[in-house]
Amino acid sequence: MNTLNQLKNKKILLAISGGIDSVVLTHLLHSHGTKILLAHCNFQLRGEESDGDEAFVRDFAKTLGIPLEVKCFDTKEHAKAHQLNTQLAARELRYEWFYELLETHHCEALATAHHANDNLETFLINLSRGSGLDGLLGIPQQTDKIVRPLLQWSRQQIYDYAKAHQLQWREDSSNASNKYVRNVIRHEIIPQMAAIHPNYLENFNQTQEYLHQSARFIDFYIEEWRKSCFEGTQPIFVNTEKLQSAPEIDLVLHKLFYPYGFGSVKDLKNLLFNAEAGKQLLSATYSLVKDSKGAWLKELTAESLPPILTYEELTPPFNLTKGDPNIAFIDADKLTAPLTLRQKQTGDFFYPIGLGTKKKLSKFFIDEKYSQVARENQWLLCSGEDIVWVVGKRLDDRFKITEATKKALKLVVSPCPNTFFNLS
Repeated sequence: MNTLNQLKNKKILLAISGGIDSVVLTHLLHSHGTKILLAHCNFQLRGEESDGDEAFVRDFAKTLGIPLEVKCFDTKEHAKAHQLNTQLAARELRYEWFYELLETHHCEALATAHHANDNLETFLINLSRGSGLDGLLGIPQQTDKIVRPLLQWSRQQIYDYAKAHQLQWREDSSNASNKYVRNVIRHEIIPQMAAIHPNYLENFNQTQEYLHQSARFIDFYIEEWRKSCFEGTQPIFVNTEKLQSAPEIDLVLHKLFYPYGFGSVKDLKNLLFNAEAGKQLLSATYSLVKDSKGAWLKELTAESLPPILTYEELTPPFNLTKGDPNIAFIDADKLTAPLTLRQKQTGDFFYPIGLGTKKKLSKFFIDEKYSQVARENQWLLCSGEDIVWVVGKRLDDRFKITEATKKALKLVVSPCPNTFFNLS
């Protein structure tokens, strides 16, 4: 009842199929005085049966005096167009529409009728697939804008409530089919569990609580490692020496870096603990760049994304065009493979063309009046350990074309939206 009390003074969007679970939830919230907007999806997958569900929901909403939104979907076409199975297609369609309704009608939350048996089925599905702890936590009581007031109710409790209040509902014929994994678990496995342990659902709920306690403890533990190994904000310096000493390193890496879009623990270990300075990993939103003392975790922006580098081999006589900062000409025979693009590291230096003497990159940045952001976003083309080109700014004198040059490279850079270039 605590969840119901929390929803009492809010405007709630409630997903209703016409089945017993959503009918009971509607009746329960309505009786509790909650302001409700009903939303029904007709996925047009079961012909007249789907239309019958829609008609039932319309009558039910009218009887209770609750406003209703209905939308019909061409689910099969959506599934075909996006190469999804019908279940995933239906899920994608309904939640996209639900979130539109939340915004349009200024609803504070979306209520769904998931219950304790649904939670157990989800747990067993994830267990059979080899899930980690996150998958075994089951269906959360609340996520983002979605709330599940019946999550502690059993299927039997929902049935008893419906009978006690003389409610009618629709039966989905597809629920009787063992075509879907969830139905196999519901019809075959859970009855066996009930025969062995009549209190199986109560035992499962207790197990879930233990798992949630474990998850909260792990989150606390991970946060301590985050505080110890992550320094600064944007960018974040990762102290790899400290991090490498963490027990259960695979779990720690997953927990620390997954929120930034990095899913491969193997790739993370290779970069953080084995890679040379300048190597990097990219997620959809972040870059992780190794340097000599650790690694830098930076959010990707248009400025921080690495450029596209293309090159053309030239032979004498050289026609060297000047004036374009995105084009450079270098002596190919003076290069050592591979050529790499990276950002600054502590102690970097080069020989600026025209100067002839060594200069620290940090001093070059000062003289050129670089902002701190510009320093972090400056890309360097390197040959082995040597800087060849402060990209778009200054060549290194050691790699310039001279009268003795027999083969040259014309280098051209252009902005790149999402990839890292490594020229070998």
